[in-house]
Amino acid sequence: MDGGSDVPLAPPAQALEELATLLAAHLASRELLVVWYAPHVLTTLHAELLRHGLAPLADRLPEGVVAPVCDPLVLDRHADRYRPGGRSLSAVAAWYGVAHERPGDPASDARAALGVAGAVAAAYPAVARLSRPALHTEQVLWYAEQTERHPDAPAWPFEEVMPVDE
Repeated sequence: MDGGSDVPLAPPAQALEELATLLAAHLASRELLVVWYAPHVLTTLHAELLRHGLAPLADRLPEGVVAPVCDPLVLDRHADRYRPGGRSLSAVAAWYGVAHERPGDPASDARAALGVAGAVAAAYPAVARLSRPALHTEQVLWYAEQTERHPDAPAWPFEEVMPVDE
């Protein structure tokens, strides 16, 4: 059981399988998957699925492509490249006036990321006008520009990596 919760925790492989199944169904419906700092989150998920002997997201999708993904961090960096302030989820949420009550809490972080994506779209109509596939494609290009001086940056939206053996 979790330290302060009465809800039993699922074994990691079971939780990962449930998460991957849910995400694959969401992506297969062509709905945007909003993920703050997608290269880190989706690369970690990819590696953990493999580490537990589970199929990665791409293998669960009809076309084998993890898309469409929306990364509010990429949107913010593209839309207002030189704005003052930090680029953490809390800082960006505050900049756009989006509530983020419990930083680090997965549900709160998810709501804040969704809110930031919506706020960027509202503030920058050119971003809002992009179709889901076009938004995904543009983010690949924007992220490449944003990380061109960082050769070790993972690919967007994720890097196909092998997990580290324990």
